[in-house]
Amino acid sequence: MIAEIISIGTELLLGQITDTNRPYIAQKLSQFGIDSYHQSIVGDNYERMLAEITVANRRSDLVIMIGGLGPTEDDLTKSVAADFLQQPLVDDADALNKVVDWHQTTGVPMAESNKLQAKYINGGQAIKNDVGFAVGSYYQNPDGADFLLLPGPPWELEPMVDKYVLPLFQANYLQNQVMRSLVLRYYGIGESRLETELRPLIDAQTNPTIATYAKKHEVTVRLTSQAETEAEADALNEALATKINEVGGEYLYGYDDDNSLAAVTNQAIQDHDFTVSVADNFTGGRVFATLNPLASEAGTYQAVTLPQIPVTDTKTATVLNETVAAEQASDIVLSITPDADNSELAIDDTAYHTEKVWFSITLADHTQTFERTLARDHASNTESAQFIALDILRRTALNLPLLERK
Repeated sequence: MIAEIISIGTELLLGQITDTNRPYIAQKLSQFGIDSYHQSIVGDNYERMLAEITVANRRSDLVIMIGGLGPTEDDLTKSVAADFLQQPLVDDADALNKVVDWHQTTGVPMAESNKLQAKYINGGQAIKNDVGFAVGSYYQNPDGADFLLLPGPPWELEPMVDKYVLPLFQANYLQNQVMRSLVLRYYGIGESRLETELRPLIDAQTNPTIATYAKKHEVTVRLTSQAETEAEADALNEALATKINEVGGEYLYGYDDDNSLAAVTNQAIQDHDFTVSVADNFTGGRVFATLNPLASEAGTYQAVTLPQIPVTDTKTATVLNETVAAEQASDIVLSITPDADNSELAIDDTAYHTEKVWFSITLADHTQTFERTLARDHASNTESAQFIALDILRRTALNLPLLERK
C-alpha cells in the first residue's frame, strides 16, 4: 500500500515554521508497512491544492492532507478535498456542540466560520479532536485513493493520530491481522554503511518490513511484521533480526524505542557489580553526569581528577590512567584526555576543531588505550566523546572487543 503526505500552508513554504508533521506521519506509516514515495508542501491556494491531490490520487492508495482545517478564509483543505471527491461537507454534531459551547461559556463572540471546524466529508468519518476544535476526516473512496485530513498543529495532530487514526489503519488496512514492531539499536556504525551491508535483506523485504533511521549518535532499525497473532508476528521479527545481526550485530547495543546507550551501559555495569571511576578532562563531566543518576546503588560511579600532565601520545595517556587506577578502589577506571593543544577549550566552544582524544580504560590491571580524532565544533566533539566513552564502558563490562567506527 502506498500513501502520499501533503502538508498545507503558505507559512511552510516561506520557512516561517518547520514541518514536523510529515516525518511524524511517515514514521507511523512505516510501522504499518505502508510505503510513502511522495511527500509535498502546498500553499493555501485552491487550484494548486486541487492539482496536487489530483496527481496524488492517481499514484497512491491513501492521500493524507495535513493542515488547513481551521475557520479562516485560507483554510481550504476540507473544501478542496470534498470538491474533488464530489461530496458535500456535513456537520459532526458533537464537534459543533463543542465549538458553540466554548464560545458561550467564555463569552467570546462566535463567527459563523468557526462552525467549519466541525465539518467532515459526507460519506466518511469524522475524527475526534480531543485538544482542539477542528475534526479530522477519513473517507474511503470507492473510485480512487482514500483521503485522510488532519489538523496542522502538532499538539492536535499527534494525539489524534495515536488515539484514533492508527486504529483506523489497523481496521481497514491490516485485514484483521496484528502488527508488531521490533527496534534494533546500533552504535559505532553510520546509517549509510549499515544500510549498504543490509542491502540484500532490504531489497528482499516483504513481511517484516525494514526501516533504518539515523539518530544523532546512533542508528536504529525498525522491523514491522503482520500476522494473525502477536506471537507469530514477534517470531517473524525475531527471525529477521537474527539475519540482520549476522551482518551488523557487532554494533548492536540494545532494543526498543525507549532505550539508550547510557541505560544499557549502566545495566551492564550493574549486572556485573562493577564500580567505575571516571577521570574526564574533555567532556566536562558528561559521562559521569549521564551514568550516575541511573545507578540503583550509591557509589557505583565516581568522578576523579587526572593529573595535569600534557598528553601527546597513547603511551602518556596509558600511564596517566594506570596512575589513577592505582589510587582508586574501583573495578574499572576510565580516563578521557584531549591532546595538549586543545586542553583549554571552553566546553561550549562552537568553533571548528580537529581534536585528538585518548580513551584509556583499566580493568583487572589490564589497560587499553584508544586514540580518536574528532572533527567538528568543540561542543559536538565533546558530545561524541561522551558516546564513545559509554560504548567503551559497555563493551568492557560485557567483555566485548572494542571496535573502530564504520
